[in-house]
Amino acid sequence: MFLTLMEISPQEAGSGGGEQSSQNVAEAMLQDILDMFRDTRYDVEEIAVGMDEVGPYQNVFLQECGRMNGLLVEMCGSLSNLNLGFKGDLTMTGAMEEIQNALFMDVVPDGWKKLAFPSQRNLSGWLTNLSDRITQLNDWVGNPGDIPVVTWISGLFNPQSFLTAIMQVSAAAANLELDKLSVVSEISKKMDSGDITSGSRDGAFINGLHLEGAKWHLANGILESSSPREMFCEMPVINCKAAIVDRMDANTYLCPVYKTIQRGPGYVWSAQLRSKSSPAKWTLAGVAMIMDVQGIM
Repeated sequence: MFLTLMEISPQEAGSGGGEQSSQNVAEAMLQDILDMFRDTRYDVEEIAVGMDEVGPYQNVFLQECGRMNGLLVEMCGSLSNLNLGFKGDLTMTGAMEEIQNALFMDVVPDGWKKLAFPSQRNLSGWLTNLSDRITQLNDWVGNPGDIPVVTWISGLFNPQSFLTAIMQVSAAAANLELDKLSVVSEISKKMDSGDITSGSRDGAFINGLHLEGAKWHLANGILESSSPREMFCEMPVINCKAAIVDRMDANTYLCPVYKTIQRGPGYVWSAQLRSKSSPAKWTLAGVAMIMDVQGIM
């Protein structure tokens, strides 16, 4: 509602005209964004050639680098054109004006959203999140033969592909059929990923998830009702493994994991969480794990 009010309000600042004030804000922002991301690109082919073997995990990160390239090219290209438009070297188009308005309103331009990851953040928070994702990719590019000890799964464009890679590696190692495997979630007692010093022997460690509608009792390793006024509960590091699941324990809640609080369109997978209560309690409460909650915290 407030965003709509801002959009229909006169964009004036002091004695200056609305158009000029909007341009000043947009021009300052685009320069900051270009300074941050102009030189960030990944040579996917060179990275692949430098590896002895490209396995399922490496394919995931190579695809992530490719998608990041596409997003950064669109961002920097559109901002460079807008900058030329401000200088008078290019005629301002409707697309340029839309980006200008988005920068002024602190929202992610629609053209970027089409190539980006699902997010409910404003532009400032979105850029911080984008920078963190680039940091994870940069760390991997420095040692592309191995995956991170703990993968920030919320920082991937396609987290489902990482879970599929876990099953592919397990299927190849144990000579199992891929379509019979499921991802099994083991919740550790480590909140800080820095406390994990070596990778999982039979899967992969992930982090970056938050519970909504319940909380996690770290010592007992079970679901509990949320504390008063607690919207989200940060989850510990999770060890994701692949296994053939014939039946589920009666006190295990299959907790859906979503990319954002929008839920439905961003479903990723369902994690197994232990509980002393019936799973029906958590189903009725709408308990889920969310990858990106910062936009509304």
